[in-house]
Amino acid sequence: MPPLITLGRLIRGTLIKRPSATIKSPYVADVKIKGKKDTVLAHAPALDVGGLCFPGSDVYMLERPPGGKTSHSIELVCGDPVNEGEDSGVLVGAKPHLGEVIAEEVLKRGLITQDILQLKDGFTLGPVNDFTKKSSSPKKNSPKKQSPAKKKLKTNEDDTELLDTKPSATETMINLQQQVTIGDSRVDFQMTLTKPNGQSHNVVFEVKNVVCADFQSSNAPTPKSPGHCVVVAPEGKKDDEYKRAALFPWGKTRGQKFEDKPVVSERACKHLKNLESMLDEKNVTPVVLFIVNRADCQSMRACHEKDPVFAEILSDVVKAGVKALAVRVRWTEDGECFFDGMLPVHV
Repeated sequence: MPPLITLGRLIRGTLIKRPSATIKSPYVADVKIKGKKDTVLAHAPALDVGGLCFPGSDVYMLERPPGGKTSHSIELVCGDPVNEGEDSGVLVGAKPHLGEVIAEEVLKRGLITQDILQLKDGFTLGPVNDFTKKSSSPKKNSPKKQSPAKKKLKTNEDDTELLDTKPSATETMINLQQQVTIGDSRVDFQMTLTKPNGQSHNVVFEVKNVVCADFQSSNAPTPKSPGHCVVVAPEGKKDDEYKRAALFPWGKTRGQKFEDKPVVSERACKHLKNLESMLDEKNVTPVVLFIVNRADCQSMRACHEKDPVFAEILSDVVKAGVKALAVRVRWTEDGECFFDGMLPVHV
């Protein structure tokens, strides 16, 4: 299977200091390039990536266009190993927007199949036939340039991409839209399935990017910073083999509340409740889609240790009928991101 994403030529480095010694923004780090004496200023868009991006950690960067304050951007970071004594850990996507970009490719290629989503009424899943990107307002007198490599349908926004997969007269038409407003909320993706007889069904996706994972009690590291995600997995039976679980969300409450209870992310809690409210619609299947941006996890769960409210809400909405799915991806040092299967979500 071809990669979902190819970032480009990556430059390996060691993080020296964040915030940088010269620019005090927490989004800027000093990074020493491997094998060279050079230290560069690198954009750190996900801050410390759940504590993985600390002084001494290995990072993988792209060069940025000249003219800005930073010459590089941190794209991947090397996470903690699963087992004690291992030299290095897994590569983790270190940009918040990667979750949505990966989800887009997964949905467009039809990698979430009918047996996973289990739609009713005879609706089937597969590769997307056309995709409507997030709308953006072009500048006046500056018509948007069209790449000759892509075929596009002509619309007012010129933002609908015509894909190569065209349904036959007996197949379901699958349209994917990005950033769709439904009622008073906006969802990341809406997939519309239309049968040849005109009957339609919408599948709505809220995407959550996941970078943190738990540890076995015997090899849990000492936190390297206040933000370092060190969560010990619940003890199972003695003969149970430890299997790493991906965790969401991670962080501090910092004054955020949902229904007067402290939470890590008020926004994430609202998203779950918005999905639950869509269950009242007969032709809508709401889905929370976790993108596990690392290849060393065997399952996905809510981080009840840091946000019991989110964990409770996730459990409640899934019991009510909201689907919870998790996609795992695998990164290479060449900047390629591969689909690595679906994970069970424990609620």
